Amino acid sequence: MSNIVTLGKQAITHTDILMRVKALIESRAVTGAQLGREIGVSAAAISQVLGDSYKADPAAIIEKIASWLELREARQARPVNPGFVMTHTARQIMDDMTYAHVTQSIAVIYGASGVGKSEALRHYASHNPNVWMVTASPCRSTLTECLYELAMELGMEQAPRLRGPLARAVRRRLVGTEGLIVIDEADHLDYPTLEELRILQEEVGIGLVLVGNNKIYTQLTGGRRNEDFARLFSRIAKRRGIHKTKQNDVKAIADAWAITGQGERDLLQQISERPGGLRLLTKALKLAALYAKDEAINVQFLKAAFTELEGIE
Repeated sequence: MSNIVTLGKQAITHTDILMRVKALIESRAVTGAQLGREIGVSAAAISQVLGDSYKADPAAIIEKIASWLELREARQARPVNPGFVMTHTARQIMDDMTYAHVTQSIAVIYGASGVGKSEALRHYASHNPNVWMVTASPCRSTLTECLYELAMELGMEQAPRLRGPLARAVRRRLVGTEGLIVIDEADHLDYPTLEELRILQEEVGIGLVLVGNNKIYTQLTGGRRNEDFARLFSRIAKRRGIHKTKQNDVKAIADAWAITGQGERDLLQQISERPGGLRLLTKALKLAALYAKDEAINVQFLKAAFTELEGIE
């Protein structure tokens, strides 16, 4: 059996393949167990092949390792997804969250979908202590379900399911934490749930951030506003409406993806103005990066990605 495999366009020996993998493992870029999982081979077999103690012919495993290396190098060659980008809007949202957190007050952030609200929330929650984020939904809109979801986020695996005992258990858990509760998609919540969260925030001395589309603000100030909602509205210390994608946000994302061409940046701006805003923009960039492989993302790749995402024939 041949002792040569093709890696990319280059013929390479089994020995060289194994040396590359050993170097990756020694540098802690990957573990033998991880490599085994990704190519469908046991960690023991990987260890034996690398240690030259595999009883059978290792050629089939080395072929899999070669394919894995080729895919890994292809991923590294293409434009790198920068992940979270600190846009102007993201900074505003996190400043609002910091205010609510530090002053133990209520902030409401509302507006258009796809402007980066949820990404900013998750980034703040992952970089600050005692921040508990819950995403509301139609099945988690009632008081009991919302409180239970919060209890799970608080690590209360044995939380009661009855509303009264559950509310008291959550209160006991939050006392003295000086934390921040973040409710994304809060427009799904009904009035009793909003009022319970308001009372909870006041009683235990924590911050509360309610985030959603325009409905969450309409619930507090619009046609449904009565004495009860007015009482809740009066407790809101900070409000921020974000109704469209900002040009500076698009520029920040283009910079993070190392896209400098004016044609490409103009197209990114046009995509961001579609429904979905920055969410659609980021999806288009990720798909364009796949199309580009080891080339720079250009207008052609961006148009192809956008066309594919929009289902345009």
